[in-house]
Amino acid sequence: MIKTALDQSQRQESPYRWVILALVTLSGFIAMGFPTTGISALFSEIADTLDLDLIQIGMIWGVGSLMGIFTSLLGGAFIDYFGTRRTLVLLCLATGVSGALRGFAFDFWSLFFSSFLFGMVQPILPMNFVKLNREWFRSRQLGFAAGVMSAGFATGLMLGSRLSATVLSPLLGGWRAVLIFLGLCAIILAILWAIVHPPAERRRDQRLEIKTVLANLRYVMRFRELWVIALAVFGVLGLMRGMVGYVPTYLREIGWEAVNADTALTIFFLCSLIGVVPISHLSDRLGNRRLVMAFGTTMMALGTLLMFAVGDSFWGVMLAMALAGFCFDSFMALKGASITEIEGLDIALMGSALGFGGVLQNLGSSLLPPVGNALSAISLSTPFLLWAASGFFATVVLLGYRYRKRKPRLP
Repeated sequence: MIKTALDQSQRQESPYRWVILALVTLSGFIAMGFPTTGISALFSEIADTLDLDLIQIGMIWGVGSLMGIFTSLLGGAFIDYFGTRRTLVLLCLATGVSGALRGFAFDFWSLFFSSFLFGMVQPILPMNFVKLNREWFRSRQLGFAAGVMSAGFATGLMLGSRLSATVLSPLLGGWRAVLIFLGLCAIILAILWAIVHPPAERRRDQRLEIKTVLANLRYVMRFRELWVIALAVFGVLGLMRGMVGYVPTYLREIGWEAVNADTALTIFFLCSLIGVVPISHLSDRLGNRRLVMAFGTTMMALGTLLMFAVGDSFWGVMLAMALAGFCFDSFMALKGASITEIEGLDIALMGSALGFGGVLQNLGSSLLPPVGNALSAISLSTPFLLWAASGFFATVVLLGYRYRKRKPRLP
């Protein structure tokens, strides 16, 4: 471990940055990816034990994104004020404790409350990871670092959906033990971050006050490029959450066997994992992240539109899921990198900028999936039209932006 503080330039030249990246990637796997899809795979067990219906399961699934709308801004301000080291330790600890509490739920409301607490803290972690990457990597390597980080997320998402119910639950003795185990893993991460992350932040003289948080937010909202990225993320997260939540049920409803329906979702995450590092690194080579992001949103939209058109064709669905998934994690990696690279945005305010992006991200993932599900009353495939439109919306926003070199004035 590095025991002394390093300044920005020293960090970005230090070989220790690869240690930080390795722990960021591991954290994305353990604290973000695996628990997210892991609990969805356990819902049938949970529902049987606690006697939950589909509406109650949907409420448990959606409470995390809903809370992220409100906690992203404060979380970003905390990251700016306290620094990445303190917030990482605290958030991993809080994520572990609240995640483990879900394993002690005895009815719907106890599970909802613990999921509510989990949803307050977990969505802030990726913002911390993104800012940490920006602190340790120069722009010429930032896309690659963001891609490796997102590969950890993607691997967790893929394996969580496949292993939680079929491997961990029988091995550990049920869904309660799985959730407690994942919580303990996040607590261990908090200890690792306290040991591994060098003490680089100094305490600020000013106090953290709501007026300071609002002033910083007003300042970062003056960057037009931040709005462009945030609106694109709104569309993409609406598409992704809608697809991931709807496709398994949709395929079962049109006559697919459960194994094949789950395979379709695995293809989505597998292709995303395959594409994340090379596509993110390509943005380093091209020097144009927004163009690569627009390519990704177009691919996602076309794949979702293909889901509307192919009906129950096995290979048609697999192709559609591969197209829709191939660029998702690379897009998420590049959106974080792009926010931290906005010209004129001071690194001390990047948490606030990422927090604003997180608000629109969670709005998209909270609003567009249920709106799409409501369209299933027209036909089972109609929701894909809405989610494809949200993907094309993201492409239009990204390609329609014209850069103008102007730094917003300080408030």
